[in-house]
Amino acid sequence: MASNSVRQVPLLTLLLVACLVSFSFIPEAWWSRYDLKPIRLFSSIEQKTTVDSLETLPLIAEENEVKEPDSVAVTPRATPLDSGLVTSLPCPKGQTCIEDYDTTGQGLKRIMNALAEEARNKPVRIAFFGDSFIEGDLLCGDFRDTLQALFGGSGVGYVPVTSPVANFRMTIRHQFKNFKTYSVLEKSPGGPPLGVSGYSFVPEGNNVLNYTTARPYGPSKFDRVRLFYRSSQNGRVTFSSGSHTEQSDTLAGKGFLTEHDLHASGNQVRLSFGGDLALYGLSFESDHGVYVDNFSVRGNSGWGLLGVSESMYHQFNNLQHYKLVILQYGLNVIEPNTTQLGWYVPKMMAAIERIKRGFPEASILVIGVSDRSMKQDESYVSFPSIPYLIAAQRKMSKKTGVTFWNLWEAMGGEGSMVKYVNAGLANKDYTHLKYAGGRKIARLLTKAFLYEKKKYDQNSTAGSAAGSVRKRPGTDGSRNANASLTVRNSANKRDFTGRKPESVF
Repeated sequence: MASNSVRQVPLLTLLLVACLVSFSFIPEAWWSRYDLKPIRLFSSIEQKTTVDSLETLPLIAEENEVKEPDSVAVTPRATPLDSGLVTSLPCPKGQTCIEDYDTTGQGLKRIMNALAEEARNKPVRIAFFGDSFIEGDLLCGDFRDTLQALFGGSGVGYVPVTSPVANFRMTIRHQFKNFKTYSVLEKSPGGPPLGVSGYSFVPEGNNVLNYTTARPYGPSKFDRVRLFYRSSQNGRVTFSSGSHTEQSDTLAGKGFLTEHDLHASGNQVRLSFGGDLALYGLSFESDHGVYVDNFSVRGNSGWGLLGVSESMYHQFNNLQHYKLVILQYGLNVIEPNTTQLGWYVPKMMAAIERIKRGFPEASILVIGVSDRSMKQDESYVSFPSIPYLIAAQRKMSKKTGVTFWNLWEAMGGEGSMVKYVNAGLANKDYTHLKYAGGRKIARLLTKAFLYEKKKYDQNSTAGSAAGSVRKRPGTDGSRNANASLTVRNSANKRDFTGRKPESVF
């Protein structure tokens, strides 16, 4: 009898397993009236359809505890909050959309409204702050070029007086001699107040400054050059533009930030300065269109934004009236195993708040850190710390009420920098882009940006009188960013490589 029972055990086990398997396929709705726990026998191997582990990562790990993320894969995110833009349009599959955390309802409305209502008649300016990831006008150059193809504009906007990458930048050629440079990253007592870019410059004897925009370096000409300076006494600038005769202008000493229109045009300008001056840079532009000012500082973690006074931000904004401020930082924050960011977050949030106060007319967009790789054994892998920093940057965006774009996700997430290097899009430091990589990232950013423009335009159309059809300035004809979100071919508009702008879709 005992032996017969033993032989029945395998049979009973098989019957039990069969029953459990059968129950696991019964729809839950059949027993939803009863208080039963659904059976998921194979739950441990079922594929998850949504992964959003970064949202739950801690900003600061518990003491003596380092929590690793469950996964580093992130699905494309739609805009999570309705801040005045249409949210009925879902984020397109495979696209990384901008996340709007502005609870005041502004979000990106300021820049979108400016593009729609102002770009055809006056300059619309974007301030792009960042680190070495964008120096040399990488990414910014193509982003600017595409927006100018859509909304007008001629010129690269702001350029500093000196630059460590002057020979590397291709959107404008830049030579200088005999200027003293002050930076947010260098402790140089006695220097003039730092400007919006984090730099200030003092001319010394026999100084020379030369800019050239002739092809293949960028837009073939500019229509206007504006100089930013500060002095308590009158100074002097001597300049020539193209083949025009050299002339000299007086720079009035007003004791605060001042702009001076040089009335120079063409594709080249040569300058020299005399007097006790603090220089901040020049802007190459026309009287309308979009301008993306590149304010890159190599080695800046983002804290450098606090090295510029709130008063100076206000003074520059009173002259420039920025409609969008982009903040791209992070590469100088993390080491491979950085998981505790409590030392970084408060200061960076303070920097964002200072930018908000300094540029009250502007929308704010925080760009998350890009992928960065290190050598492990015989291959390269992404820094394990990147998801922690992205989680921190997203939470900072939420707490300060600004918008956020996950660059790491847009690049392809974990391992994407290795793919960029292998494809010739990034340098073999597995951190910085080449121009081709900057062009690719610029297309991803422009695509996300113009998708928000599309939602804004649809929202504006929906809010107009029933049955009326209203054309928005700057979005008709060859610059219709609403209809197709595609850069039109233009015979007189090319990027700095001499190519016509590519479609961003």
